[in-house]
Amino acid sequence: MKTTGTNRSRVYGEERGVTLVELMAGIFVTLVVVAAGFTALNTTNKAVRANDQTVDTQQNVRVAMELLSRDIKLAGFGMVNQVGACALAGSPAAIVPADNNPGGADAGPDSISLVVPTTSSTPPLWTLASAVGPGFNQITLQAGAVAEMVAVGLNPAQPTAAQISINGAVTATVATISGDTLTLSNAIAPPATFLAGTPVYLLQCVTYQVIRSPDNNALCGGNAPCLVRGVTAALNCDVVNSLCAPITDGIEDIQFAYACDGCNATVNGGVADGVVDDQNASNTFDQADFITNSAWTLAPLTPDKIRLVQVNVVARQTVADRGFGEGRTAMTATAVPLVISDHNHAADAAYDPVTYPQFRRRVLTRTVQTRNLGL
Repeated sequence: MKTTGTNRSRVYGEERGVTLVELMAGIFVTLVVVAAGFTALNTTNKAVRANDQTVDTQQNVRVAMELLSRDIKLAGFGMVNQVGACALAGSPAAIVPADNNPGGADAGPDSISLVVPTTSSTPPLWTLASAVGPGFNQITLQAGAVAEMVAVGLNPAQPTAAQISINGAVTATVATISGDTLTLSNAIAPPATFLAGTPVYLLQCVTYQVIRSPDNNALCGGNAPCLVRGVTAALNCDVVNSLCAPITDGIEDIQFAYACDGCNATVNGGVADGVVDDQNASNTFDQADFITNSAWTLAPLTPDKIRLVQVNVVARQTVADRGFGEGRTAMTATAVPLVISDHNHAADAAYDPVTYPQFRRRVLTRTVQTRNLGL
């Protein structure tokens, strides 16, 4: 079949490609679609990371508060003599407040030391291998229990510095150690009787402290700030104390305030009456009844009078967020420096007005009743 000129032109026209203008327009549309998709993906990724960090921060502050609350409730646990380094002004203390600045406004976190019961972290717990009583001065624990106690701080060379509690019912000082048998310096009088399998606790003086960069950053695994807890010789965690360990990341500040009974000579003549002292004579229990600046070393302000502890915990993100757009500029997550109890974060020597706002923070406050204070 012969193709005419007209048909040939039509065929050539149909086979002709796109023009340069059309190609550029297509590329432009493609770039817009890809850029929009990338922006949406990048923004979503940053939002997911920010949400994950927020969840982690909230979890960290809750964990720190639960641990502190538990140990404050247990502080004392029937102690009969000084436990470890827990003492103030030469007197044994079940709770040792350590305000950052007892004379005024704080420029850093507080710390606290507490006498608390310790047991095995994994079953079986430290228990009696055989029944004892009525009346006894020696107990035998299940095999390996004393070795575990030594691993967490019991000093075989100074056994008299250790106290044990049997089921939270009786407490005694250790006189000697022989294998898994402990001889007690104070005999437990009849009719005290305990069956085999009864839990036995080692009383220890533990310190809670915030470690912030660059102070002892190694204690936080290089990821300061963090909350550390451990048995200390001088009520102060430091990098060489292997029994202090990080327990919660991102904890930037802890602040404590204390309400007491019988610590104010102008209230009921300084005699404890089962009611928290009304420090500001307002005839009602309020925030002013909590004491934030005291060394608790001079009577009547002694730690055995403490009845309530107000705990403030501040957690921050471990990594600063970036802006949700294409830029890498850090966000402003904390608008102004926090003021927690008597601590203004802007007063810290390490406060940086540029980096401080880049982190989200969560603050948790709880009032905890002390249940076991006193000798």
